[in-house]
Amino acid sequence: MGKVTVSASMSTKSDIAKKNMETIAEFFSLYLGDKQKFYSLWIDDEPAVLTPFTAADVAVCRVAVQAGWDKVKAFWDPIFDQFFGKFDWYIDEFIVGEDPNTIITRSHSDIDVTTGAAWGNKHLKYSATYLQIFKFVGGKVKSFEEYYDTAFLNSQYGA
Repeated sequence: MGKVTVSASMSTKSDIAKKNMETIAEFFSLYLGDKQKFYSLWIDDEPAVLTPFTAADVAVCRVAVQAGWDKVKAFWDPIFDQFFGKFDWYIDEFIVGEDPNTIITRSHSDIDVTTGAAWGNKHLKYSATYLQIFKFVGGKVKSFEEYYDTAFLNSQYGA
């Protein structure tokens, strides 16, 4: 099961933004843990995961959108079901703009897992830095978008 450490300030004048930041901390704390509780943080209708840099050719970068529960679960289930070990998150900064329902996090990870068959039964150990964009509706995650160094991850994973 993962853990989350929040070193970022959660100071804001917006009660909505404060609640959303608390949800983000819970989101990260549930990695490799309680999958059903993790899914309960999401909206009921048409949640989405956006994954940038999905093209093989970096010059043709595009964002893939996995929308709806079937696709969102197809994205997250293999992580929850086939990563075994440490998947720790550190939230370094919350960036709250004019809309308290859009929050950007700057975070980093400490990952040391063994993957299951779907991932090639490999050992994966790395630390990385991320920017994540969370969008909320009614206190629930509507979408999650993450930016990180995919070339670094691939070099650590052996892809």
